[in-house]
Amino acid sequence: MTEIERISDQLKRAFEGGAWHGPSVKEVLEGVTAEKAAARPISGAHSIWELVLHIAVWEDAVKRWVRGETHNVTNELDWQKVKDTNEAAWKKTLENLETGHMELRATISRLSDGELDKILKEPKPSVYDLLHGVIQHDLYHAGQIAVLKKRAK
Repeated sequence: MTEIERISDQLKRAFEGGAWHGPSVKEVLEGVTAEKAAARPISGAHSIWELVLHIAVWEDAVKRWVRGETHNVTNELDWQKVKDTNEAAWKKTLENLETGHMELRATISRLSDGELDKILKEPKPSVYDLLHGVIQHDLYHAGQIAVLKKRAK
């Protein structure tokens, strides 16, 4: 297995399941309704919905940077306000998250191990650091979602 394949596998495990730490992003989102996703069971914390949008924004940013695109994550993009909180909008949010994740994995699969040390643009880290960072980011927020999901019952 190449290093790229190992990194892609870790990203897949963090998002889809099979990681040793516990539930992945998708696993922790199972059974979350639009009502639970929009709820704020912890005062001052983001909602599950906001966290899902945030995960999607950063997976998209990493995908774009790895592709060599210039992309700026603004505060408005980073922490989006949820306006439409019905089930159809929640389903669309989850579909967009999954589609974006698959696009990131497809982008990663086209890399070679030799590209991992490449610095994309100062002061951004290397491709290697970005890829591991997005995995860590997914898992960090999956943990937050798990706490919110328990509190929203």
